[in-house]
This record gives sequence, structure tokens and C-alpha cells, in this order.
Amino acid sequence: MSEIRSQPAGFTRWVVTLPPTIFLLFFFLLPALIVVMAGFRETGEFGGLAPLPALTLDAYRFLAADVIYLEIFVRSFLVAALTTLICIVLAYPLAWLIARSAKQRRDFLVLLVILPFASNFLVRVYAWIMLLGPVGLLYTPFAMVAGLVYVHLPFRVLPLYTTL
Repeated sequence: MSEIRSQPAGFTRWVVTLPPTIFLLFFFLLPALIVVMAGFRETGEFGGLAPLPALTLDAYRFLAADVIYLEIFVRSFLVAALTTLICIVLAYPLAWLIARSAKQRRDFLVLLVILPFASNFLVRVYAWIMLLGPVGLLYTPFAMVAGLVYVHLPFRVLPLYTTL
């Protein structure tokens, strides 16, 4: 009788971690590096970017010299941080509830989380405009954060649900 040989732990680790690592490298780190490098390049003759040897800090000096750009950056960072915090605070209990529910109820709750993806994003944005417009909340920080939380919450709930 032949014995079934199991794969070494190191091989399994590579098989599991290599695809996400490649994904992160090509779809996150490489584009981020390209954007950062574009910030060091000079403006070309017709508005594009100059050839690579011409690296400069002029773009970053320009951003740092104007208070308005700094204020916009800080405000954007704070909105992103607040949105992330709210999504995490809402996603953990919701994911825990879904993971601890009975099988039939769990499937229905997951369906409710992913149901908004069945409609067009633009239609959902117009629905938010219709909801917030008449009460005067449309162009406020609250509306902006509420819309961002609405859009990003399923992306926080689903990964958490699968790990709980």
C-alpha cells in the first residue's frame, strides 16, 4: 500500500501567499510608485510629463506653498479616516451577527449586504440625492461621509464575515 505524501509546509505557504503578493505588487504598489515618480517629473512642452532624467521637487513645493492645497489635503485625509473608522465600527458587529446566524438566515443577511451591487452605482447616487436633497443635507460633510460609508461598508463586512 502506498503512502500519501503531504506537501511540505513551505510549499503550501508559497502557494497561498504568492498570488496575493503578486496582486498587491502589480495593482497597488506599482501604480502608487508610478504616481509618486510622476510627481517628481517636470511638465513637458505640451502639458505632459518631461522625459525621466528631468526630476524636480517643484510640484511638491507648489503644493506646500499654497495653504489651500494643504487644507484640502488635510480635509480629505480626515474624511477618509472618519469613513474608515465608521465602516469598521459598523462592519464588525454586522459581520459577527452574520457569522453567528443560522445557515438560512446567514444567506439572507449576506444577500442584503451584496444586494446594492445589483443596481447601477449612478442610480444609487441619485437615490441618495433624492433622500438628502429635500431636507437640506445634500451638500454637507454629513452627506459626504454617509455616502462614502454606504459605498464602502459592504467591502468591510464581507471580508470580516468570512474570517469570523
